[in-house]
Amino acid sequence: MSLKSTINKIRSLPAVAEAAAIAGAFVFLFQAVHFAHIQESILDEGLYLVKGYMFASGRYIPFQPDGPWTNQMPLSYFIPGYIQIIFGNGLRTGRYFSIALGVLILLGLWVLARRLGGRWWAAGIVWLIAINPAFANGYSMAVSQVLVASILTWTLVLAINEKAALWQLVLASILAGALILVRVNMAPVLPLLLGYIFWQFGWRRGLWAALAGGLVILVGHAVYWPGILQNWASWIPSSVAPFLDPWRIEKLGIAVWDPGPSLEDRLTSLWDGIRFNFIPILALAAFGILALHRKYWKNRFHYRTAVFLAVTGGVLAAAHAWAALLKSYCVFCFAGYLEFFSPIIVLLIILVYQSWKPGKARWYSLFVLVVTLVLFSGVGYGASREIGPWLIELPIPRFSAGRLQTGSVPLWGLLQNGFGLDYKTSRTLVPTLAGFGLAVLLIGLAWIADRRKWFRGNNPGNFGLLIAGMAVVLGATLTPTPVLTQLESGITCEGDVIASMEGAGAHLAKYIPPGALVYWQGSLSTVPLLSIPEAHIFPAQLNDGYTYRIGGDTQALRKFGLWNEVLKEQWLSEADYIVVQERYYDQEWKKFLESGQFDELPKSPGTDPCANNSALRIFRRIK
Repeated sequence: MSLKSTINKIRSLPAVAEAAAIAGAFVFLFQAVHFAHIQESILDEGLYLVKGYMFASGRYIPFQPDGPWTNQMPLSYFIPGYIQIIFGNGLRTGRYFSIALGVLILLGLWVLARRLGGRWWAAGIVWLIAINPAFANGYSMAVSQVLVASILTWTLVLAINEKAALWQLVLASILAGALILVRVNMAPVLPLLLGYIFWQFGWRRGLWAALAGGLVILVGHAVYWPGILQNWASWIPSSVAPFLDPWRIEKLGIAVWDPGPSLEDRLTSLWDGIRFNFIPILALAAFGILALHRKYWKNRFHYRTAVFLAVTGGVLAAAHAWAALLKSYCVFCFAGYLEFFSPIIVLLIILVYQSWKPGKARWYSLFVLVVTLVLFSGVGYGASREIGPWLIELPIPRFSAGRLQTGSVPLWGLLQNGFGLDYKTSRTLVPTLAGFGLAVLLIGLAWIADRRKWFRGNNPGNFGLLIAGMAVVLGATLTPTPVLTQLESGITCEGDVIASMEGAGAHLAKYIPPGALVYWQGSLSTVPLLSIPEAHIFPAQLNDGYTYRIGGDTQALRKFGLWNEVLKEQWLSEADYIVVQERYYDQEWKKFLESGQFDELPKSPGTDPCANNSALRIFRRIK
């Protein structure tokens, strides 16, 4: 039996494809559990868990005056909050719940891919997500990305079905409406989904779906009206919606957080986002463009689905690029923002290879060629911090007067001597050129394969489609490497962060009694506060300096859950206990806390096993 016959026989066995998909899911699960225990808890994670628990337990109500700053939609807090009510509060519960949602994303993608392309495509899609450490990393944290991506994926499972029943489309619309009540930045999904349902399934089903999705939005806003308007005010400019001005916080004092990113920062963030989501972005650019040309498609259902996915992916990518790269509030959040929706974009690969008519379409070949050169060059630029130092230290033979000399010189030295480039410029330029060169090599190999008789049986029929397919394969190969993944991901050691947070929290619970009033200057992540849920805090402090304002009307600030120097001094005079992380314990804190008003209790174990200044120092007011 020939090798080709053996491969075809294996491919015909359903159990083998299913086993491959399950193996991919376990690869994702193993990575996610690993990352859940070793990566540092960030500010947003603590906020979703702590605010969520406070809201779910009834301690506070979203958008209430003098409550926590509700800068995200209510469901983004209530869902992790109720999960903690059921399974116990803490980082362990939050992260394990996120991992479970990540597995649900894989399951949903598998269902969609199997429906659109068959078992082996389904297994392939699972592996494309599973081998990306960026996804395993991001989807193992208790943040809203994994929650949104899971709801979005199952919205599509219900809607992208040629034989979808009315109840499935109604439920899909309900989930899309709920997405807006999780994160306002997902607002485009519902109208785009409704447009797809009207187009694909007709006006009758479309009307029912619109009523269902609209009702979810109306009820959700009615419950939290009018405070919920502040979340819309943060996205819609005043020139477009001046009626939202009373809910804008920009003019309430002077914000301390003012990153002022440079152009280099914006470019780095852009290409980091593309690197960590390389295959989805490649699919959107190289395959999404084909959705604009109906004549190239053999299957109307696939064509309309491709249009929906391409437009949805493009709109969401543009909106989040504006928010991160142009609005400048959180420039380096762009990569994380893409994780809200990027997994669904890979479905475009299946749709194109299943239903696109092979043809010359020379414009497409030229387009993909340019996209490939730009993306690979940009990825090289973005990866310069990881691979640049290694590349420019490569030894280059020495030449003098056209003759080979003994010894070698590092590449950066050659560039400095020959072209006057400094070390930093070389570290950025060389990886960028390497990415460009890799793209040229890929295009050259595609050109050679396109002209060989032995390849004609597997040729997709278009040179551009061949380049795009080879780029996907190369991207999958490079995904688990520093080229397409920032492997350190903020991790500096292999300590167990969950255990450290639990140890610090247990220490707080030992020394801070229920009902005590606590001033918090602890770790940036407020997770340890979950161990003292019966204590009282000053909720505006949960967001640390992001809610602190210089000046401003104190009463107006309290309305939105913000604070200033006046409130700070008031709270310091009222607090029964003050908790300060060691890294913040400067001379100002030392002078205040060692003035005779407070006793210091034993400090906690560190909240971060990778930092020796992360212990929590506890001070009790002397009565």
